[in-house]
Amino acid sequence: MNDPIKFHVIAYQEAEVWLAQGVEYDILARAESFDLLPKAFSEAIAKTIAISAEFDLAPLTGIKPAPAKFKAMLDASNIVQAVDPVRFGKTAPRLDITFAKVA
Repeated sequence: MNDPIKFHVIAYQEAEVWLAQGVEYDILARAESFDLLPKAFSEAIAKTIAISAEFDLAPLTGIKPAPAKFKAMLDASNIVQAVDPVRFGKTAPRLDITFAKVA
């Protein structure tokens, strides 16, 4: 079995909404609260993987890393939640997601 795809995600609030920005892959999700971000981000990944599958591509093909400022934000943040590895269906890759919240 393949190792899970690892994600580090920076969570931050902008106005009234919470944003979850992937660092290794430039994927963004939004939610009304921090507690809803893990589900929103997992769903964004699932949709991105499904699009890759529609074109017979490996998961996350062509998704570049986020801009460097998000890695810097991650380095200055506190790890607050490691989401249990996520699996979407029998053929989808496992995902290992770690959230960090801007201090």
